[in-house]
Amino acid sequence: MRTFIVFIGSVIVLVFALVLLVSDRDRSMWVLNTAVKMANPHPVIHDIQYGAEPWQKLDIYPAQASNDAPVIIFVYGGSWRHGRKDQYRFAADAFIRKGYTVVIPDYIKYPDSNARFPSFARDVASAVAWVKDNITNHNGDSNNLFLAGHSAGAHTVAILTADQQYLTSVGLTESDIRGVAGIAGPYSFTPDWEVTKAVFGPESRYPLMDVFNYIDGSEPSTILLHSESDTQVGRYNTDGLHERMIAKGVDVKKVIYKQPSHIDMVTMLHPWFTKADDVAQDIDTFFRERIR
Repeated sequence: MRTFIVFIGSVIVLVFALVLLVSDRDRSMWVLNTAVKMANPHPVIHDIQYGAEPWQKLDIYPAQASNDAPVIIFVYGGSWRHGRKDQYRFAADAFIRKGYTVVIPDYIKYPDSNARFPSFARDVASAVAWVKDNITNHNGDSNNLFLAGHSAGAHTVAILTADQQYLTSVGLTESDIRGVAGIAGPYSFTPDWEVTKAVFGPESRYPLMDVFNYIDGSEPSTILLHSESDTQVGRYNTDGLHERMIAKGVDVKKVIYKQPSHIDMVTMLHPWFTKADDVAQDIDTFFRERIR
């Protein structure tokens, strides 16, 4: 009876979240994650400090069936100005179900005056280093670290493993990362609105954030996922990065869906939203084949 009540309650909360999604992004994410928590009250360790700055915190969702599970560090998007780690419990839940320990870090965002490229890339590099050094205490295998990111987060995980300076600065190399999943990432674009100009400018610095400029063949195994129906981030980003990786001999796979929108690509990580396309399963299959 209790299970049935939890199920009905989760459905009601979920419907409410979908209604809010159009008008109130933050509130809808809170409602969605409340529903996920009700249905699967998985333990989480909140607000672990991975650096000295107040925003440099991460949440860990330890695997429950293993004390040395592969680890996914998930970097959320939000146009370099939106998002908090607690809004992505649903993404963690998607990979917990598949046997991973999941880590979600926060990072600096606009309009903070320090939120200029590459500050957020350095934040995430520091988070990865913390995970490498400490995740064995939280049911994770430090020899099987995977990065995944959506939208702006996909750009971050791609630049981390393409431009060697970020991992090197925290004592790591690309070989410490077993695989990368880029979901609808803007890997090569020209900033054309207030936020991206402020974050990546001046114009003379734009080439520094272009992932295309760094591909040299040393990148980890990479899966790039995009949708033909994405109207926010052009498919050329994924096609172009895939072409350059192929040319340099990187172990890379491209998956193109037909129907999902840009936002659908991240919500569809969770089985509640999976239809014909299963984003989390495609990532899991790719990662599983590359576990040490």
